[in-house]
Amino acid sequence: MSNKKKICFISLTNLYLTPYIHKYISETEYTYDVIYWNRHEIVESIGAENIYAFNSPMNEGINKLNKAIGYLKFIKYAKEKLLTGNYDGIILLQTSLGVMLNKILLSEFRKKYILDIRDYTLENNKYFFKLVKKLVENSSSTVISSAGYKAFLPEYDYIIVHNDNEVSKEETKKKYEKTDHRKKSKIVISYIGLIRFNEQNKKMIIKFKNDDRFLLKFIGTGANHLKSFCDFHNVRNVVLIDKFPPEKTIEYYYESDIIYNVYGNNTPLLDYALSNKLYYAAKLGMPILVSPYTYMEEISLKYGFGYSFDLENNNACTELYDYYNNINWIDFRKNTEAFVNIINTENENFKKMVKEFLD
Repeated sequence: MSNKKKICFISLTNLYLTPYIHKYISETEYTYDVIYWNRHEIVESIGAENIYAFNSPMNEGINKLNKAIGYLKFIKYAKEKLLTGNYDGIILLQTSLGVMLNKILLSEFRKKYILDIRDYTLENNKYFFKLVKKLVENSSSTVISSAGYKAFLPEYDYIIVHNDNEVSKEETKKKYEKTDHRKKSKIVISYIGLIRFNEQNKKMIIKFKNDDRFLLKFIGTGANHLKSFCDFHNVRNVVLIDKFPPEKTIEYYYESDIIYNVYGNNTPLLDYALSNKLYYAAKLGMPILVSPYTYMEEISLKYGFGYSFDLENNNACTELYDYYNNINWIDFRKNTEAFVNIINTENENFKKMVKEFLD
């Protein structure tokens, strides 16, 4: 144990909002520290030797000045811990965190940190992009969760790790055995998880309104926010289930035919990311509805299990109904298995990189 590196994870937010930290932790066989901003004033445990929580609540709706002050205080706190921690390696869980810590990273930890990029930030800003480029070039490795991010990031040999969830072979087999792959008179489309993008959701609800061929389910925290809208428009083919225990996730997918991922487009936050629903679709052998002109569309169509749903198309619902009822399920399963093999290969490359960084 004594010859192992001393590593520190740093997060700009609560740890429950960075589940991908476990992708790293699962590869560790030694102790590590965590520095994070406890914005939501909760007690979190993650198995670290030392947890340095910066306890300062921040409501996302506060004004820019108070928000900036909060960031400055956290960065000062993180720098103090980094300078006294005698760390051999740092793992940064957000792009903006790396930018704000750029001076200490480039002076004290050059080639001794991993930068983990999970979303578009401010890369269209020339100054921000220049700092990101410098951070990427001086990292030990930079990790991205979607190859689509290369569109706005500097050129680099990125390591890809997917936001996939564990789905056992038994669960996959059970889904295939449970699914009736004959023609269906009513198709269940489910949005499972934190319910966001409600303006888009409302458009979808109106598009499918009282179409007896479809049942839309919104399952997860925030679902009940759509109730008044459905009541006002007298919608009868929508089911709303609010917060549920995570262990019921697979069960809800079992009860669905198509996975809902029509979040919209023409914004960097949606155009380049790969949703975790993509991985549920691939591993459970289910079609996934996606928005046009997104990287989700590109990948899901490339591997033959996605369907691009155009809200502007007057015949969109009928075309979707015909698509589902004419799927060749043998070919469909081959397509999803091919994508899962790609996921596994890239995830193994990530694990290899992490182990080399830790040794």
